[in-house]
Amino acid sequence: MINFRNSRKIGFMCVLPLILFVLVYMVYPVFYNVRISFYDWNGIDPDMTFIGATNFINIFKDKVFRIVLRNFLLFALFTVTVQAVLGFLLADMFQKKFVGRDVSKAILFMPAILSSIIIGQVFYRLLDPNIGYLKGILSFFGVSAPLSNPKLAIWAIIIVNIWQWTGYSMTLYYGAMAGISEDLYEAAKIDGATHFQILRKITFPLVRGTTYNLTIIGVIGALKQYDLVASLTGGGPANSTQTFAAYLYEAAFTNYEQGYASAIAVVMFLIAGVITVFQLRLYNSKTIY
Repeated sequence: MINFRNSRKIGFMCVLPLILFVLVYMVYPVFYNVRISFYDWNGIDPDMTFIGATNFINIFKDKVFRIVLRNFLLFALFTVTVQAVLGFLLADMFQKKFVGRDVSKAILFMPAILSSIIIGQVFYRLLDPNIGYLKGILSFFGVSAPLSNPKLAIWAIIIVNIWQWTGYSMTLYYGAMAGISEDLYEAAKIDGATHFQILRKITFPLVRGTTYNLTIIGVIGALKQYDLVASLTGGGPANSTQTFAAYLYEAAFTNYEQGYASAIAVVMFLIAGVITVFQLRLYNSKTIY
């Protein structure tokens, strides 16, 4: 006869190392970071000065933070939307068999497995105003180098990000579309539905779960965007490309304001939590087939 009490003890002992790992390396750092956000500390001296909510007040007074918030909204809106639309259309195109289909899919997906730092360095060599390979072509058309223009630099990074991750969106949509029964498509064609109507009425609703997942991943990715910014602009020119992660890094490791950086991290955590809860509520409110 099975002793269920002993079985539960054995099961608990098996998962105990994972629980301890999560508590030590995930839960404790979050609470410690929240604690540090209420102090003035350079990250080196053992003494910390308690200043209450001053760090949070200073964040919302900082003009750079407004730029950071604007860049986050631009990233989240345009990268998520464009990548989802392009990924959906490419996935639909690859549902049909044609010569070179597998090679084309691999080429489109390849940027997603490359390091963002490497991609940033490649585009830096193309777009830099001093050594960029495209500076001559751009100047011929009277266009200033985007990385030196405060109004264009953030858009250059957004376009590079879209180029990098569209293949990832395409792959997820492709897998979701492959699981849709062909009988639905055949029935729609018999009823005289056009390809656009099939996409709108059948395909898109049935891959809605993938769309929600990509939205959450894309928004969180926009929130912690750092690699491309660091390798392309370093947050410049004139702080025009600062993102939350770059803003946090500068506060922590350039200005040695660990308390201020922790407050930025808390704000990031709260924004990510609110967005995730909103997305999950929206996801659960719909019927996912």
